[in-house]
Amino acid sequence: MRVLFGELSEIRKRQLRYGALAAAVLLLAAGLIILTHHTAGAPASSNAGRRPTNMSTASTSATAAPTGQSAVSASSDEPAVISARQRDEAVGLIADARRQASAGNFSEAEASLKKAEAAFPQMPEIEQARADIERLKTPEGNLAAQLARARLAIEHNDPATAEAALAEASRIKPDAPEIAEMRGELQAAREKAAQRETRIADALARMREAVARHDFAAADSALNEAERIDVQDPSVRRARGELARARGAQQNSQN
Repeated sequence: MRVLFGELSEIRKRQLRYGALAAAVLLLAAGLIILTHHTAGAPASSNAGRRPTNMSTASTSATAAPTGQSAVSASSDEPAVISARQRDEAVGLIADARRQASAGNFSEAEASLKKAEAAFPQMPEIEQARADIERLKTPEGNLAAQLARARLAIEHNDPATAEAALAEASRIKPDAPEIAEMRGELQAAREKAAQRETRIADALARMREAVARHDFAAADSALNEAERIDVQDPSVRRARGELARARGAQQNSQN
């Protein structure tokens, strides 16, 4: 009976030890499983939550950028070229309208403005030109325009145009003091032009005398003097060709 109890006690002790060991093994395995799941599962879910967001944002940006760029290029290149062409055409037509109105051709001026509106609708300069032309239709506006035209012609040595503008101004308001003042300026310009022509004629005469003496150095000097007075004068340009031919003939005769 004592042996059986001792064997039973030993068996019980052994079972308890095995049970405790098994429990420790189960707890360790469970802890490893939980730790592995926590370390592997949590970051993976975090990365999985972040990476698609970044990738979708990048892909959205990559997709949107070319679309935006193409939209900008499409909206800034083609319309800008067309608008510039239309503006140039409209500006030219407005200038034509102003010239036509200054000459008294108001119907032609209005036709030019309508063409400008067709080329560039609602262009502010068109309405400004129309308002200015309307003022030209009044006696005061027309008088101011003719006086400005006369002054510009005097400054550019165009006495015929200046005289025509002053005649039109006299028709509008004969007693305007500006007309008498402008006629004085025109007369002074005519006298100055006459003096200039006299000086040019004298220089060219001395050039031809030098050519007759075969003194081409003196001829060049006289012609240069005439060019300094007015290089655009037709008689001066003709004299330059005349001198070149005379020099060429002299060289041929010497050869």
